[in-house]
Amino acid sequence: MTTVSASVIRRFPAFASPDFRRLFFNAFFTSAARWALMLARGWLVFELTESSFAVGVVTFASMVQFIVVGPIAGAVADRLDRRQIALAGGVLLFLSSAALAALTLGGVAEVWHVVVLAAVDGIAVASSQPAIQSLVPNVVPREHLLNAVSLSGITRHGSRLIGPLFGGVLLATLGAGSVFLLSAIGLVFATAMLWRVELRLAPNADRGPVARNVLADVAAGFGHVRHDGRIAVVLLCVAFHCGFTMAFDSLLPQLATNVGGGSRTFSAIVMGVGAGAIVGTISLSMVRQQVVQGYALALTGIGSGIAMVVLGFAATPVAAVVGAVLAGGTQATYMAVSLTLIQQIVPDALRGRVMSIYMMLAAGHMAMMNFGFGWAADRIGVRPLMVVPGLLWIAVFVIAALSFTELRHVLRRGVFVPRLTRAATPEAAS
Repeated sequence: MTTVSASVIRRFPAFASPDFRRLFFNAFFTSAARWALMLARGWLVFELTESSFAVGVVTFASMVQFIVVGPIAGAVADRLDRRQIALAGGVLLFLSSAALAALTLGGVAEVWHVVVLAAVDGIAVASSQPAIQSLVPNVVPREHLLNAVSLSGITRHGSRLIGPLFGGVLLATLGAGSVFLLSAIGLVFATAMLWRVELRLAPNADRGPVARNVLADVAAGFGHVRHDGRIAVVLLCVAFHCGFTMAFDSLLPQLATNVGGGSRTFSAIVMGVGAGAIVGTISLSMVRQQVVQGYALALTGIGSGIAMVVLGFAATPVAAVVGAVLAGGTQATYMAVSLTLIQQIVPDALRGRVMSIYMMLAAGHMAMMNFGFGWAADRIGVRPLMVVPGLLWIAVFVIAALSFTELRHVLRRGVFVPRLTRAATPEAAS
């Protein structure tokens, strides 16, 4: 994993950085392990309760930490060594997975155990992801950032195919406990790859004690976003996109049942999302012209809403998997382009905080909508909860494109309007 061929580097130049390759494999093992865990966790809770609401509660517990923990973790990531923060989160993630495996294999797992450990899982991810996301621009040149972010997107979204592929087989044959054990083993490999990252970022000691100024740092991050309309409009769209098109995890077990399937169909739908994500993000990683970045944002923005309509109207397992593939491809690509646009313009001194706000809005909205959708699905079914939000997102995206000059420029040119004459904001210097 330390060397790659020249032909691979020509296609994927970010791989020229050894540290990026280590971060790539760390993200791959982490994401595959987590998707396998979430697959088995959702099905286990659905089996125990036969309730989409219960699945939504577990999903909410695993994501809500991004709202509170995320911004604080982002501020800390701008002060301390980002690698060490990421390592601490990786260890905590392993411990929560190992504990869930032990409880399930021991035959004593209850729903409240799953909820508590999902919350621990969420704390681990929310505390480490701002640091990991902020490391990527530190290890690759700016001109390779779209390639790096797209490749990172493959690990996050594409592992939704690999993790459930192995996890689904184990779930159908040996049960959820074996999947949780596999997840814990995968996290060991992930932590080992992160340990090998050579980049060290010295703490910003000149900015004072962490505990005393962390709230000021968090406020500075929000202030920077508020003053830079380019970042604000992307984050606004990300929040609506995640809430309306990416908050369907709590609905998938019931969808699989509705189309006449069981755990195998559920696994196939989840893997379909991952397969689409792989195709979308690999295609994006090969883009060299910036203008194509804008076209991709427009196409996948509209496509994300259409995919939810297709998924909602699915009446057979095949139709559900097709909708899942379309959803995965459009959603992963849209998120990768959005993240790249932000990474290209945010100052490194504020990168951790802005990334934490990005993840707070994305995961926070997904957490709340999963919770609400799970409750509603037990009463009105899953179809309206996929079709209506998909159509609402298309309307929001079109209105945003017509209303915000920054977004229109990106859709036409693939980049933001340069702001070279804009004075540095006070927040950037804090």
